[in-house]
Amino acid sequence: VELENKTVVVQVEMNGKLKINQEDTTWDGLGPRMETIFKERAEKIAFVKGDNDVLFMDVARAIDIMRGAGIDKIGLITAKLEAGQ
Repeated sequence: VELENKTVVVQVEMNGKLKINQEDTTWDGLGPRMETIFKERAEKIAFVKGDNDVLFMDVARAIDIMRGAGIDKIGLITAKLEAGQ
């Protein structure tokens, strides 16, 4: 699935695994993959979603990597936001 034109959501899972829009990635692969996805985009906006019991440290690490890859705006998706509350 090409992500180049879709909203990008990085999911941090409880087991420390990462996904970009359901596509598995690694901590080392996150930055380069984000750079590739956003290379041609004018708006560098992405979202981070952490599983309920994920460590905030892991979410913060993902945000740091995304910022390092040139993402200007990073939003957080919470369980309540996802449920429309």
